[in-house]
Parts: sequence; structure tokens; C-alpha cells
Amino acid sequence: MSIAIANLRHVFGLKGDVANNVAFQDEQTIIYPSGSNCILYNIETKIQKFISSVDKSAGMTAMALTPNKRYVAVAEKGEKATITIYDLQTLRKKKVLTTTEVQSQQYVSLAFSPDSKYLVSQGARPDWTLLYWAWEKSKPMASIRTSTNVSNEVYQVRLNTL
Repeated sequence: MSIAIANLRHVFGLKGDVANNVAFQDEQTIIYPSGSNCILYNIETKIQKFISSVDKSAGMTAMALTPNKRYVAVAEKGEKATITIYDLQTLRKKKVLTTTEVQSQQYVSLAFSPDSKYLVSQGARPDWTLLYWAWEKSKPMASIRTSTNVSNEVYQVRLNTL
């Protein structure tokens, strides 16, 4: 008796509650979250490629594309907030970023530096910690609490290294 295996062929929809949920890899390819996948959709060929979310994830919360268009960072909530960096050429994991400096179970925003070497991530409740990562080394370089009360919560970050 043979076992049937289901393969992903096409995904419909957009996960609208993910920060920065649409990015252009190039003039033909759009990157966006849908369900538990990150979709690379070629608008000319109408072909989708898929990056599946990490096991034990409770869903994507933020996304960022490197300015050099080579990597995408995907933040996922769970017992521990996690950021996974994927290589867009191979669609494989490059790095997984976690730290004990963040108490939150999710990141609400991500942004890469203009040279694509650094990443900032904004954690959510309860501690609202902003982290500055040397992501290729999987190491946070600096951290600071950005909010201590409800009226000053930070939901979006950008990184400019002028």
C-alpha cells in the first residue's frame, strides 16, 4: 500500500497582521506571508516558492528584506521570540536569532541596516526591548527598553547608519 504525500502547489491569501508584510525581491518577485508560509511569487511566471515557518511557531509577526535583497528575516512568536534569516537563493535557513535579553514572546518590527550587516528588532510586551544584532554572528550588540508604559509602546523600527 502506498502513502499519499501532500505537496504545496499554491497558497491564497495574505497574513495582514504581520509588520512589513509585502516586499519586492526584484522587479518580478513579491515576498509576503500567507498562513504559516512566506511566499515568493513571480508575477510574470505566476509561480510561487515557499518558505515554511519554524516548528512550534505560533505564527509570523514581522518580516524584513535586506537592502541587498539576498535575505529575508521572519519574526515568529512562541514560547520564546525567534527571528529566522532565510537565504532567498536557496530558500534555506541561514541563521536563527534568539536571546535571553527579551522577555516578550514576539517581535513587532524588524529592519536591516543599509549595508545588510545589522538588524534591529523591537520586542513586544512585557518589556518592549529593542535589540541591535550583528545577525551573521547571531549576537545582539546592544539592547534597550523602549517603553515602560502603555501610552508609549513602539510598533515600528527603522535603521539608518548615517
